[in-house]
Amino acid sequence: MKQNDDRLNDVCGVILAGGQSSRMGCDKATLEVGGIPMFHIILRIMRSLFNHVIIAGDRPDLSQPDIPCFPDQYPGSALGGLYTGLAEAKTEWIFVSACDMPFPDEKIVRRLLALRKDADVVVPKTHGGFEPLFAVYRKTCLPFMKEQLTNNRFKIDRFYPKVCVRYVSVPDLPEGWERSLINVNTPEEFGSLLETSQ
Repeated sequence: MKQNDDRLNDVCGVILAGGQSSRMGCDKATLEVGGIPMFHIILRIMRSLFNHVIIAGDRPDLSQPDIPCFPDQYPGSALGGLYTGLAEAKTEWIFVSACDMPFPDEKIVRRLLALRKDADVVVPKTHGGFEPLFAVYRKTCLPFMKEQLTNNRFKIDRFYPKVCVRYVSVPDLPEGWERSLINVNTPEEFGSLLETSQ
């Protein structure tokens, strides 16, 4: 289902912004790349793709009239944020992105969404592993996420064996995927990113 502006109406864009940014030492969402906060870089992509966008995390400072935020139902982990975003979405599907990815590419997002038929999760898988926080999830995942969270098991992929996961490997990813999947976690990584992007 699409509206006339070509944005997807059956997928909700979810931006994870509830983390503590402990390794960075400051709020990653507001760090600027090219003069634009990383949160707004992600938001721009989400707005271009989806009619519905929400923030998973207690971030009223980032929310807007049409971009509500939802405090994590199980605070303290990325899995908790992912669960909150999926539970609060009004659609069957979400596309989730962490807020620390400065170069998201619409082509990758569209590619992952195109492969969601008959799957519960669609996730990129590269030589560096897979990217569970730049991926597609279906509401069928919620009970398995909740089971993990209530048992204090926070590694996202632990519930993957219980659902149908479509791993999208490098040959199936659009050109330029390496840049699109960069995320930053430490001041050193952020400094290096700024140097190479100048």
